[in-house]
Amino acid sequence: MKKCLLLVLALLLGGVIFANDTYFFTSGGNIFCAEDEDISVQMESEVIALTLQPDYYEVTVDFNFLNTGKTVELLVGFPFFEAGIGGHGKIYDFKCWTNGELTDFSDQPIIMEFSNTNFNGEELQNAYTRKVVFPAKKVTKTKVYYKSEYGQDTEGVIVKYLYGTGSSWKDDIGEITLIIENNLPYSRPVGFELPENGTSFVRLEDNKWQAKFYNVAPEYTDCITINARNILDDTGPRAFPSYGYTFSKKKAQPEWLFWYTKPQLRILRNTIYALHGYSFKSQDLKELFTSWGKYWHPAYKENPDFSENELSEIEKYNAKLLLEEENRR
Repeated sequence: MKKCLLLVLALLLGGVIFANDTYFFTSGGNIFCAEDEDISVQMESEVIALTLQPDYYEVTVDFNFLNTGKTVELLVGFPFFEAGIGGHGKIYDFKCWTNGELTDFSDQPIIMEFSNTNFNGEELQNAYTRKVVFPAKKVTKTKVYYKSEYGQDTEGVIVKYLYGTGSSWKDDIGEITLIIENNLPYSRPVGFELPENGTSFVRLEDNKWQAKFYNVAPEYTDCITINARNILDDTGPRAFPSYGYTFSKKKAQPEWLFWYTKPQLRILRNTIYALHGYSFKSQDLKELFTSWGKYWHPAYKENPDFSENELSEIEKYNAKLLLEEENRR
C-alpha cells in the first residue's frame, strides 16, 4: 500500500506530531509527500535519543540509509502535523545534518491528502526540507535535533514519537534503538506504547535506559508513547497522602524501582519519614518537604518526639530496600 515517506522522529507532548526525515516531490512551487513504492533507499537503522529536561525535552535522531540502487538526489524533509487531541508541544531549535555536516534547511508548507491515514482529517502542516544525495550502494547518514515543549494530561506529561511513517521507505525499518534520559527531578516514566519485536529496557546509567527493536514494520500512524508521572504518584485530585502512599502501604518489589533515579530514591525513602514528622537536617530535604507538605492532608509538621518506632514494619522494610538500591547506583 502506498504511504507517505516519512522516517519518523516524533516525541510529542502537546498539539504537534513531529516525524522523521522523509522525501518529497515538488509541483507548482508546493511540496507533496512522495508515494513511490519503487524507491531504492531503505532505513537500515535509527537511534532515537529522548532527553527529558525540567522545562522541555530534547530529541536527537541518527538515521542510517542504504541505497540499494542507483545514485539519487531526494528532497528530504522533517515534517510535522497538527495532531489535535492530546496537545503536543511545538518544536524549536531544529537542526539537521547529512554525513556529519550541518545542513541548511527551508520551512515549506506541504500539500497532502490523508486518504491512507487515520489522523481524523488533521493536516500535515510544514516540513523542514533539504536536498540529500544518496550514492549508489552506499550508506548515507542523516541526523536531526530539536527541542519541544511538554504537553500535559491530568496525571503528568506525555511524549510521542511517530515512527510509523518510516514504513514508507524500502522494506522494514531494520533496527530502532530507543534511549531515554530522564532529567526530570520529580517525575519518572510509568507507561509505554512501543514497537513489536523489542528487547526489554536496560539501564545504561542511573538516569538513562535503552531498548532495541528489530525488523519493524509499523502501520503509518504508529507512535512510541511515554507517560511520565510524579514520583510520589501524587496526581490528585485528593490531597496527598490521604489516599495512601505506596511505600507506606505495600512491601515494595525491587523491580518497582527500575525507573527511578538515585536522587528520586532518596526522596521516596525520606518521604516515609516526612509522613511521621521527621525533622530533616539536610537543607534540601527540609525545604522540599516544607514546600510539598503544606498541601498534604494532614500537612507535614515537624515532630520533635519522632522515633523510628513510629514506622510500621512495611515502612521499615521499604526504607531499607530503597537505601540499598540507592547505594547500588
